[in-house]
Amino acid sequence: MSNRLQCPYEKSHEILEWRMQFHLIRCRRNHPNAPKVVCPFNVTHILNKAELKFHLNVCSDRVKHDNYCCVDKAPTKPTTPPPKHKYESTENWDDEPAVPSYNPTEYAKKAPVLRFVSGAKPSERKKFREEERARLRNLLD
Repeated sequence: MSNRLQCPYEKSHEILEWRMQFHLIRCRRNHPNAPKVVCPFNVTHILNKAELKFHLNVCSDRVKHDNYCCVDKAPTKPTTPPPKHKYESTENWDDEPAVPSYNPTEYAKKAPVLRFVSGAKPSERKKFREEERARLRNLLD
């Protein structure tokens, strides 16, 4: 069961802890002139201006901020880069013979693959289908 918190703008509002941020956005719109300030360590801490100075000293989220700002400056062991391995290859890809690039249309003309044409007129599609049937018969025979 979640804890219920009291809204800093409306004392009659009791909000589930995990919904507080959403509620504060809506409630802040309803009370634009309320003399409230936001804690710099946690935006869900909404306080009266007079209470801010005391709150900054006792805020539970200040510890997180202080730990982030005051990082330990202890000397660290110097890091050494990993050793570089020398790899000598006997093959040279530049000496390989030139090979033509793959052309799928040329391959499809010679392979028993059913091709189709798109974007052509009906008469052109009919002619292409007949040529394809003849091409496939020749390849399969």
